[in-house]
This record gives sequence, structure tokens and C-alpha cells, in this order.
Amino acid sequence: MRKRSELIIGMTAALCAGIMSVSMAAETETLTEAVSAETEAVTEAVSAETEGLTEDPSAETDIPAVIKLNIEGLEEPMEIQNTAELNIAAVSVETLDEEHVDITMKSSDGLTYEFKNVRYVEVVRPELVVQGSFAYIKYTSIVSGEEKNVGQTGELTYEEPAELFAVDDVYIRAEPDSDSEILGVISRGDSIEVLGETADYFNVKKEDVVGYSVRKCVSEDEQEAIAAVKAEEAAREAIRIAQEEAARQAAAQQAAAARSSRASSSSSKGSSVYETGRQKFDDCDGSGHGYYEITYSDGSTKYEEY
Repeated sequence: MRKRSELIIGMTAALCAGIMSVSMAAETETLTEAVSAETEAVTEAVSAETEGLTEDPSAETDIPAVIKLNIEGLEEPMEIQNTAELNIAAVSVETLDEEHVDITMKSSDGLTYEFKNVRYVEVVRPELVVQGSFAYIKYTSIVSGEEKNVGQTGELTYEEPAELFAVDDVYIRAEPDSDSEILGVISRGDSIEVLGETADYFNVKKEDVVGYSVRKCVSEDEQEAIAAVKAEEAAREAIRIAQEEAARQAAAQQAAAARSSRASSSSSKGSSVYETGRQKFDDCDGSGHGYYEITYSDGSTKYEEY
């Protein structure tokens, strides 16, 4: 009887162990399937995200080292070195005449750079550069050998006016153009209220006059303007001394001529007042305008615009 009981107990234990093994195996299989499903979902999500980034146009990072312009009349495209490393994606050229074109460049981030009235026939070794807030096409002139810039169009308006200083006498013009109407003059050393800027001009205000003055005549450094004033004063003093010496020499010659002849002088350097010196002062905006400072034999001075 005892052996039979032990046998029954043994069979029961074995049966329970079998049931537990089956249960644990099922639970393990369920857990494995859940982990596998979760891993697959994460993998698909990462793959989808990666695929989306790959197809995003904004992810393009190729920056052209050379920008090629197809200009009517040129056998080969004009090549502009992209020194500024701007991400230029498209370029168009509009021919204005046999020497001039308008150039438009668009970057992949939506910015537009326009360069107007470029005299392409004189352009040698062009580069695209950035200075401050503006892009420029910098090149060497095949005509003069000088370095020149063509700045992009457009105007930047300041949130608050800035104070800059004139380092040369400069006109205030109605438009940012050397041929536009002259509204006033800013003298060397003057403080200037600046409202904004273009690639080549500052938008300035002097009293009630608002217009444009060329950038190269204006500086942020007040000391530079003070030094320019002192240099001008020294130059004027040197001119004055030279003119006085010339007047003395002319007077001596006139006296000698008078002593050698009793006849009245019929020359332009007779007893009447005559010009002894003429100094030319160009306006610094490159317009070809300016004035002469004329000195006469009696010491008087006159100014004449040209």
C-alpha cells in the first residue's frame, strides 16, 4: 500500500513538472515574439526617419567651387570662383547690350543675389566674395588693370541709426548712383547719421537732407576722420606756402620787367591781378566732379566747380 502511494505521488509530481515546463515554454515564446515585434517596429521607424532625411533637399551640402555663366557672344562660359562658398543652386544671365549683363544667382536656401549692369567684357579673374552684409563680384579690369567690385542690389535698413564719420568731402545724392542728383555735401570730419546701406553706398541724413553717400568716404573710426582733417589742413598749408612763393617770384619777375621797359605791360602778368596757382580737388565718389581752388597775384582766393 505504501509503495503504491509513493508511485502515485511520484506520477503526480512528474505530471506537475511537465505542466510547468509547458507553461514556461509558452510564456517564453510569447515574450520572445513581443520583443521581436517591438524590435521590428523600432527598426522600421528608424529606417523611415533615415529615408526621410536622405530625401530632404535641404540636406544638400555640395557647394560649387566655380559658378559658370553662359553669356551670349562668349564662346566659353565665364567662370567665377566661389570664394564666398555660397551654396549657389541656379544662375541666370540677361544680356543688356554688347558689353553689359545682369546676373542673378539663387542659393539652395532661397536667397537671391542680383548684380546689375556688369561690364563683362573687361572682367578678368572674377570671384564671388562676401563683405559685411553684401555679396560682390570682385575682378581685375582688363582695361585699367585695377581691382573692381560689382555689389549686389538691394538695401539694408537699420533698426536704429548709426553714427559714422566722413573721411573725405563727399556728395549726398538722391539715389545710390554717381550720376544722380546732388542734394548736399558732407565735409571731411563731419559726424553722419546713417540710416541704412547698400553694397556701395550708405543711406545718410544731414540735418533735413536724406540721401546716399559712397561707402569709401565714410568710416566707423572717428580717429580716422580726425586724421583725415589734419592731413587736409597740412596739405592746404603746403599749397598756401607754395602759392605764396610762386606769387613772390612772379612779382619779382614783374618788377624786373617793369624796370627794363618804360612801356606799360601788355602781358597778362602786367599791373592787373592775375592767376598764380590752381589746385584741383576731386569729389571722392568717382563722379569726376569737384572744384578748383584758384589763387591770384593779390593774394585773393576763388573756388570754381567743375
